[in-house]
Amino acid sequence: GFFFGKPDENTQIYESNTYIKEYTYLGIVGDKNEEGLYNIEQRNKFSVGEEIEVMKPDGTNLLVTVKRITDEKGVDMESCPHPKQQLYIDLGVELERYDILRRKEE
Repeated sequence: GFFFGKPDENTQIYESNTYIKEYTYLGIVGDKNEEGLYNIEQRNKFSVGEEIEVMKPDGTNLLVTVKRITDEKGVDMESCPHPKQQLYIDLGVELERYDILRRKEE
């Protein structure tokens, strides 16, 4: 968020860490391949069977389950642990270029 106004002695909370990470960014959707899988450049680890969220450019959010992950060569993967890896995914729904993928943290 943004802070408006001039900071004073009550602005900073020194007693505790108040940063709460609610979501983890997973990647952004690219093009669809001939198999119907979508390309992403993955940023954080996620796995097949995991529930993630798709943020659409029009403002709608979809809760989906990861059905399939493959590497660039089409080899199936259970999870993707390497940041910046190019992957292809099936989430069981139609995606669009520039959809953002994220995971809600507990």
